[in-house]
Amino acid sequence: GAHDSPAGPHGPAGRRGVRVLYVSPLKALAVDVERNLAAPLRGIAATAARLGLPVPEVTVAVRSGDTPAAERRSLAAHPPQILITTPESLFLMLSSRAAGTLRDLDTVIVDEIHSLAGTKRGAHLALSLERLSAMQRDGDFQRIGLSATVRPPERVARFLGGDRPVQVVDPAAAKTWDLHLEVPVEDMTQLRVVDPAGERGPGAVRRSMWPPIERRILELVRGHRSTICFVNSRQSAERLTAHLNELNAADLGAPEGPVVQPAQVMIASAASRGVDGTDAPIIACAHHGSVSKTRRAQIEDDLKAGRLACVVATSSLELGIDMGAVDLVIQVQAPPSVSSGLQRVGRAGHRVGAVSQGMVFPTSRGDVLHCTVIAERMGAGLIEETPALRNPLDVLAQQIVSACLASPVPADDLHALVRRAAPYASLPRSAFDSVLDMLSGRYPSEDFAELRPRLHWDRVAGILEARPGARRLVTTSGGTIPDRGLFGVFLVGSRNASGRHEPGRRVGELDEEMVFESRVGDVFTLGTSSWRIEEITPSQVIVSPAPGQPGRLPFWRGDAPARPAELGAAI
Repeated sequence: GAHDSPAGPHGPAGRRGVRVLYVSPLKALAVDVERNLAAPLRGIAATAARLGLPVPEVTVAVRSGDTPAAERRSLAAHPPQILITTPESLFLMLSSRAAGTLRDLDTVIVDEIHSLAGTKRGAHLALSLERLSAMQRDGDFQRIGLSATVRPPERVARFLGGDRPVQVVDPAAAKTWDLHLEVPVEDMTQLRVVDPAGERGPGAVRRSMWPPIERRILELVRGHRSTICFVNSRQSAERLTAHLNELNAADLGAPEGPVVQPAQVMIASAASRGVDGTDAPIIACAHHGSVSKTRRAQIEDDLKAGRLACVVATSSLELGIDMGAVDLVIQVQAPPSVSSGLQRVGRAGHRVGAVSQGMVFPTSRGDVLHCTVIAERMGAGLIEETPALRNPLDVLAQQIVSACLASPVPADDLHALVRRAAPYASLPRSAFDSVLDMLSGRYPSEDFAELRPRLHWDRVAGILEARPGARRLVTTSGGTIPDRGLFGVFLVGSRNASGRHEPGRRVGELDEEMVFESRVGDVFTLGTSSWRIEEITPSQVIVSPAPGQPGRLPFWRGDAPARPAELGAAI
């Protein structure tokens, strides 16, 4: 942690700016890495103290979309030595004055690189890494890409290094899988199940696979210490969580119900219950992207500590997050890809030499076919091939504007920098100049005359310069993750002068269509807790806890995952 650099704007004497930059595709994974660094850093400090050596001060911080503005300013003024961030936050840093803290990097680590290579999000990151490389003061940094599901490794290595030589480290590792596909009914064409939840009235009959699947999942959860149940949508996660908790509560409260041993049923602690503080037994909690960061971290801690028996998750727990000693992974419906299936089942037995135990439950006859094909390909290790993405010009336009914010840039130098990134290695100068034409206001017809140019292009000198307003556009519209128009859900705060509620702590987010169908006073569930709507603004839903109140389950439109073409052909 000590260096002989003089004092300067990037830190006091003996310290420089960020030395190790860790880029994570998931905010939850970034937080998990920060948490897992705490123990070894404490161990280093304890060992140094025992040996009578100076204790190294290694500082760690996270900068993501969840980081408050005040904390971001603090990171720019006092940069940590290890910075954990996401591709989008890295782009925002390069577009701001905080870029100065990244001029002395030793190492950049890109985790779960398979989820970025071959996508526009990955192309965006590749250009950010090239810009980061060009601004280093003491030579280039080392790049390290990590993934357990890559095919072919050479293509992903090319994505990571661009035009640099890359060493592929691919040791042979025999991973043992114990994967079962189960249908908990005798005949999927003769479904006649009494609705246990009573949603359609007493004794109502449902022609659905879900009741027997939910009953079987509950049996499996009770038979294991720690279980993760993966589903393919946030609505399914909320619904399955609610039904598992209802079934478990009914079993515990019914005299004629099965005898349940205390060691088999892990009743969540107060920390794992909803903020409503009720004493209802909770055996499962929902974990997905629309649950708040604080709530997700709490659920993860409860599963690791043994206070919670089951987490029902979407892809939010798929990539690399350390969930402790998970005994069993359950997948309801076919996973979206073979790679996704391996990542999910790999959460169980997530240590060297351990067996990963997984159960797959199809929900229809067609789904049986999909599950069977994916299970066979998982056993054979037939991961989907990473596609080769070439020259996405919309991503290029964003990065060009961002690169010109700090100072004027020669167009020739920028074109050479862009071609060092693997997705743009074949970018012709004509396509590059066409993007510059668009950004500088040279449009193909008068129909585009009202569009404001973002750059000034001095064609004689070959210099690019950002126009006023460009910084705001980059800051608010950067990245490739589309804005789905989701409404943030916030706890009610104090009233302002106009009588409206000020938002408090963030609870999660809801789909625009569900908010449109909701009214003040309605109660809904989110993250295993009930909430009453107090106010609906043009972009937020203000809520208060509704302990013990039954609520409507939320839904999100367009939530189903896509299937890779290679897997579709196999099916």
